[in-house]
Amino acid sequence: MGERVVLVVDDNPAIRDMVSWALELDGYAPQAVCEGRAALNWMHNAAREGRYPAVILLDLAMSGMDGDAFLAYLRTEWKSLYPVPSVILITARAGVPNAQAMGVAYVFAKPFHVRDLLDAVHDLAN
Repeated sequence: MGERVVLVVDDNPAIRDMVSWALELDGYAPQAVCEGRAALNWMHNAAREGRYPAVILLDLAMSGMDGDAFLAYLRTEWKSLYPVPSVILITARAGVPNAQAMGVAYVFAKPFHVRDLLDAVHDLAN
């Protein structure tokens, strides 16, 4: 079936490590970065090799390029060049946003149960 890459974009190293570890145990190939610009750099480099993340796990509140700016880039620039992966938001934002309104597949409020997150990734990556 090939490598199922999940891109984890979160400025909290503990969340990146925990989610990456759980994804790896579940058979995915996690790639973790700390903000949106680093995620786009990784995606552009991977796309040159014909690799795309199956799913992106995205925090909204990050220094550098935040999740909102990253989503805007995906919807405008990225989609004109490459396939747009499914996105799952992970946020501590008060008043958790509506997934449909944000144009994403799922929204998980921090703290979340990692099994629920993995179930959502599995739903989108398969």
